[in-house]
Amino acid sequence: MRRIVATGVGLVATFGTIGVAAPAQAAETAAKPFNLTYGASYYTGSVTFSSRSVTATGLLHSVAGSGCRWVSVVPYAGTTAYPGTFLNVGQCNGASDTATVGATIDLPGGPTSVVVGLWTSNDDGSNLTLVRTTSKIAR
Repeated sequence: MRRIVATGVGLVATFGTIGVAAPAQAAETAAKPFNLTYGASYYTGSVTFSSRSVTATGLLHSVAGSGCRWVSVVPYAGTTAYPGTFLNVGQCNGASDTATVGATIDLPGGPTSVVVGLWTSNDDGSNLTLVRTTSKIAR
């Protein structure tokens, strides 16, 4: 009888640890598209959310003679905006290239949404102005 009880206790202890789940983390989401235009300049691509971050990747294009274009992301957790990230390399005067910018929120689950911004400036970076934003893009 003691052997059966001991075996049963051992099984409960073993199976009890199997049933304990690790803390929940938000999985990476499928890419969600966005498109921002300002005249003939544009930033078009997609955003992807990970456990505590969000990344926007796309093609940033500026028009010749129109100065420079820049991009930014502002992550949200619920209705609270967190410090965003600004791409420090823009595209100027007809140049195009892939632009990737991301931000992290150090909270369980990370960002629930993001706003992507398109900025314009003079060639020397002066007169930086936000000209377009997406609506909140949800996880």
